[in-house]
Amino acid sequence: MIKSFRIDGFRGIRNLTVEHLNKVNLIVGDNNSGKTSVLESLQLLRNPAQVSNLYKVARFRESLYPIGIAPLYENVICLFPHTEKQLSLGVSAQFDDQPVGCYISGEQTRIMIDVTEINGTYLRKAEMLGESEADQFQGTIKYVNGDQKGETQFQINTYSKSSGAAIAKRDTIKMAYVSPCDHLRGNIISQIIRSDGYKEICIRALRLFDEEIEDILVLKSTVGVRSVDYIKHRSLGIMPLTTFGDGIKKVLVLANAIAQAKNGVLFIDEVETAIHKKYYDEIFRFIVKACSAFNVQAFITTHSIEAVDGLLATQDYQEQTVMDDISVITIKRANGQTYSRVLTGREVAADREAFGFEVRL
Repeated sequence: MIKSFRIDGFRGIRNLTVEHLNKVNLIVGDNNSGKTSVLESLQLLRNPAQVSNLYKVARFRESLYPIGIAPLYENVICLFPHTEKQLSLGVSAQFDDQPVGCYISGEQTRIMIDVTEINGTYLRKAEMLGESEADQFQGTIKYVNGDQKGETQFQINTYSKSSGAAIAKRDTIKMAYVSPCDHLRGNIISQIIRSDGYKEICIRALRLFDEEIEDILVLKSTVGVRSVDYIKHRSLGIMPLTTFGDGIKKVLVLANAIAQAKNGVLFIDEVETAIHKKYYDEIFRFIVKACSAFNVQAFITTHSIEAVDGLLATQDYQEQTVMDDISVITIKRANGQTYSRVLTGREVAADREAFGFEVRL
């Protein structure tokens, strides 16, 4: 479990320390306060020594917009706070009893590059330009993983792609991420169907939306090589998942990600997306119980006080006075700085009116 973390520069965040983390950590705050940036920065710790992991983090937001994506170089540069010529960012954490950290620094320069050697989308431009100027970032990744320390040199320019970057065989910290749009993608139940018991639990959750749902299936497409997600329905028969509502898809995405993050960390951005508030209590209780069953620590962003209420309700504070698996982290930005406050879920529930007013501001 991540017990605490510090961000020393990442996008718009500078010098932010957050302690007293719990099994479930709610990150609340206004739009553009830095909630998503916190989730992204922590994912640098998945494999802090790997350039490929840096590229993945840089591409997270681009992956939501498959048309008209920006060059990889621009995605990487946008991770850094632009305060001076020397660019640097860093994130560190206490993971169980071990320190883990990723610190990246370097400089932007202009170089001459023979673009005629570049294949693919730049070929036509290369034929016209030949040798041309390009932006380049020469950087160093310094990493900490327990007793291990080291550094990795890398460079990236305007025409660079992520293809060919080495991928670690094993993650330093096992992580999974759910974006607000993941329920719109296909192939989202692959992990669920590996366990009959867990699949049945997920099906019961889906019946909150439609009591005639009987099963979830992955079947080979009759017109292509990709597999397709299906739902078996008592009245409709076997139907593609794409024909059902976003709430059903969102529950399956969350359930699948929890199984994928087993014995690791799960990040859920805007948990309330696609779920009507009348289902909050049941769905959030399912999320918390599933995370506990799979030994998953969760970081969940929201700017909905109703979602906070639904997640706090999973702790049954009125019935029990000892256990509390929730921390609530309020993120605020003022005068170019990002600030945080950490409260226990019980403290928020006890002063609900004042906290609700604060979140709505």
